[in-house]
Amino acid sequence: MGADKSNGVVNYCRRPPQRPFLKKIQYAIWNPEERTFLGRTGKRWGVIGLIYLVMYICIIIFFSLCMCGLLSAMDEKIPYFTLAASIIGDNPGMGHRPLVYEEGALIWYNASNATQYKKYVDNINDFLAPYENKSLLINKGENQRDCRGVKPPRNEVCSFDVSQFGPCSKENNFGYANKTPCIIIKINKIFDWNPDFYDDPEDLPPNIPQDLKNYINTTTTPQQRRQVWVSCHGERPVDAEALGPLRYYPQPGMPETYYPYDNTPGYLSPLVAVQLLEPKLHQIINIRCRAWARNIQYTESLKERLGSTHLEIMID
Repeated sequence: MGADKSNGVVNYCRRPPQRPFLKKIQYAIWNPEERTFLGRTGKRWGVIGLIYLVMYICIIIFFSLCMCGLLSAMDEKIPYFTLAASIIGDNPGMGHRPLVYEEGALIWYNASNATQYKKYVDNINDFLAPYENKSLLINKGENQRDCRGVKPPRNEVCSFDVSQFGPCSKENNFGYANKTPCIIIKINKIFDWNPDFYDDPEDLPPNIPQDLKNYINTTTTPQQRRQVWVSCHGERPVDAEALGPLRYYPQPGMPETYYPYDNTPGYLSPLVAVQLLEPKLHQIINIRCRAWARNIQYTESLKERLGSTHLEIMID
């Protein structure tokens, strides 16, 4: 625009003609003298469009080749990196329910106020829903079986019956209304992790709780002793005194038949329900629950809780 084409020679040094503001905008979009749209002729737009078309076709081809190579090296069920080679490592963490994320690890309620403890009961019910209703699972739980201490064949998994929780049941509001609340303990899933059990009563760690040691000693068969044991305790002496006696359902451990986790559809983690039988009221009780196996690393640190889970409870 503004070039002089006399005698077929373009003169770009010539000052462009003065036009009103709206005319300038009009000419910037479509210049009827030079027949350009947004400053380019149809031929130049065609060349640019062809360049971008070829570039994006090359990008799509390159991206497709990379994705094909990546997908060919991946398995839908088996992670490429497992155990110590993976980001999460080979030391399983622990979790608990109820866990209301707005309140963190604190469970605080008045036993005479159903509205206050309902959120904790609902949280546990939501967590246990796949255990009670198999239709919520991906494969509707068609490959679940009652293992009865025997490992299932490949592509089958052990079912877990929450009716074994006794008084820690939905009908009993998990003990929250009776001031004997239940905590559901689980171990986080790690692909292909096999626990190294404390299954020899003569070779137990010296710091294992006495009540758990007594339970292991009174368990008669070696197969029943092949469990990841679970124990809970008050974090400080004042917490231990306020915590009172505990009871574990169905037992203070998670059987061998649920390990290793191999991403089989329908798998449900084993659980342990811990009931506080006589907790002290009107006091915050700091509780630590930990797992016991030779290849589960445990630390007392409050910042890095390896092999354990922490919660606080206060009943008014």
